[in-house]
Order: sequence, then C-alpha cells, then structure tokens
Amino acid sequence: MGEMTKLAELLQEQRRALVEQLEAVDKAIAALHAADAVDDDDDPAATQVKARRTQTDSHKHAIAVGKRNARNSRDAAKGLMREIQGEDFITAICSRGEQNAPRLVKTKT
Repeated sequence: MGEMTKLAELLQEQRRALVEQLEAVDKAIAALHAADAVDDDDDPAATQVKARRTQTDSHKHAIAVGKRNARNSRDAAKGLMREIQGEDFITAICSRGEQNAPRLVKTKT
C-alpha cells in the first residue's frame, strides 16, 4: 500500500506541474491577443497601388516621330541639316537585276 500512495503523490505532483505550465501558456496566449488588439488599432488601412501604365504601339510611334522632328529642328537651327524628309520618304535602292550596269575593269599599265 505504501507504494500506491507514493505513486499517487508522484502523479499529483506531475499534475500540479502540468497545471502550472498550462496556466503559463494561457497567460502567454492572453498577452499575445492583447498585443494583437493594440497593434490592429495602429495599422493604417491598406492602399491599393495602381497598375503601371504602358503605352500602345501608336503612342510609341508618335513619340518617336516627335523626337525625330525635334532632332531635325535642332539640327536645322545649328545649320547642320540639309533637307527635311517627309514621313513617307524612302531612300533610293538600286535593283540588282540590271544587265547594263557599268563595270569597273582594271587595266594593266
């Protein structure tokens, strides 16, 4: 019988230790909830950021044309530009199929 009482006392001590640990855990949880409630009041409302605006191809083309015109105007003011070409200007390209094209022949002297 003596062993049963010692065993019961040992179990009661373990139970008391576990109850104390549970009380400590409950206090910690309560402290976390209290701190969380205080932090919620201080946080400003979240704001939504607008998406980055992108330009369409027509806008990009218009910007390129505007830059080209500005560059041409600057060059004309400096006296560097000879002639302003229009938007539909295409450089002349010689066709390769011409049979009567002059040839350069190296002669021995």
